[in-house]
Amino acid sequence: MNEATENSIAMGMRIQKSRKTAKLTQMQFAEKIGVSTQYVSDLERGVVGCSVPTLIKICDTLEVSSDYILKGHNPICRTPLNLFDQFSNLSDQQQELMEEGFHLLSRAFSLK
Repeated sequence: MNEATENSIAMGMRIQKSRKTAKLTQMQFAEKIGVSTQYVSDLERGVVGCSVPTLIKICDTLEVSSDYILKGHNPICRTPLNLFDQFSNLSDQQQELMEEGFHLLSRAFSLK
């Protein structure tokens, strides 16, 4: 199997997983992105690829990043601001525990 085919199959699997997570049938998903149900089926099996405009519609509809669809990177965007917001919503005790955890992780990574 060549790399292009492997990439298409992997991409299709991520689209299918994201579609199912969004609780959409192939027909519902096809309607939302303006393609046929057969095209969605072919896309999810890696038989066909998609254009950039279609990829954008897929990502917007499924609320996932193009990095995730194309390369399998984590679909959840973890920007520093996002982590800061999550951290600041914790109680004082939870924040202290998280800080201790970060210090332990930092020490563990610095070991040789």
